Amino acid sequence: MLSLDTNILVYSADNTAAARYVAAKQIVDRAAPAGVVLTEQSLFEFFHACTRKGKMTLREASTVVERFARDFSLIFPHKSVVEDALALRDRYGVSIWDARLLVVCGANGCNHLLSEDMQDGMQYGPVTIVNPFKAANVALVGQLLK
Repeated sequence: MLSLDTNILVYSADNTAAARYVAAKQIVDRAAPAGVVLTEQSLFEFFHACTRKGKMTLREASTVVERFARDFSLIFPHKSVVEDALALRDRYGVSIWDARLLVVCGANGCNHLLSEDMQDGMQYGPVTIVNPFKAANVALVGQLLK
């Protein structure tokens, strides 16, 4: 199973991001029909990033988040998310927010997370990071979106 980090969602809505916008938009357009899942955390982070940076109004961001929530299956934290995120943060030195995202993905059966913000190829428990903007990953991203 595959999930998308917030940065992919933000790029897909930011037409000033040039090539990243085009690539992210293609990924998001292919993702829902391919069974890609999103975390509720990514939706809230998307809302925050787009409204904080003035990319969208509150209403526009709400509309996009509602569309994502409708079009994608959402995954949610499990009972031990706090302990698991703290342990992952301690083990790998990632931010607590990245740790939470990774443990939610892992606990829900995701083995890949598309992200530009984490180290490409790094494996955190069952979840491997894939930077979809690296030319070397184009084939893998295409395979993951089938």
